[in-house]
Amino acid sequence: MRTLIAFIFSLFLFTTYSVAQVLPIPRFDSLRNDTVYMRAGPGERFPIEWVYERKDLPVKIIDSFEHWYKIEDVDGNQGWVHKRMLSGKKTALTPKDKKTALYKKNSAQSKVLAYFEGQVIVKIIDCKSDSLFCQVKYDDLKGYILKNSLFGTQLDER
Repeated sequence: MRTLIAFIFSLFLFTTYSVAQVLPIPRFDSLRNDTVYMRAGPGERFPIEWVYERKDLPVKIIDSFEHWYKIEDVDGNQGWVHKRMLSGKKTALTPKDKKTALYKKNSAQSKVLAYFEGQVIVKIIDCKSDSLFCQVKYDDLKGYILKNSLFGTQLDER
């Protein structure tokens, strides 16, 4: 019985590890906690370079080493975070220096539901590669934002 449990557990770990390895790089993810330390290298022995204090902030994963991911933030800062610090949630950030329209439909001719000013984190609901828009949610508002206005998506997003 112990052997069977050990086998099932190791199979689960192998499957989980294998799935994690197939995700493409670069890709976007978001921070899991309100406080996340970005380090100079992939390990706790490396000094902390930056402290993020914004849960759900989107970051771009640009490299990996064991359980560590090298990330890049919206300002171009790069460093390493442990995989536990990433949530798997798809979020995006509106630009800090311009108004961003939230449209009712995936068309710039549709009704504008709201304008975002400054860097606002929105949750991505859907972002198809063949569309210029991403469907997003902010509080109780749901709508569409032009994909190229967001940090947290790629133009060939699936």
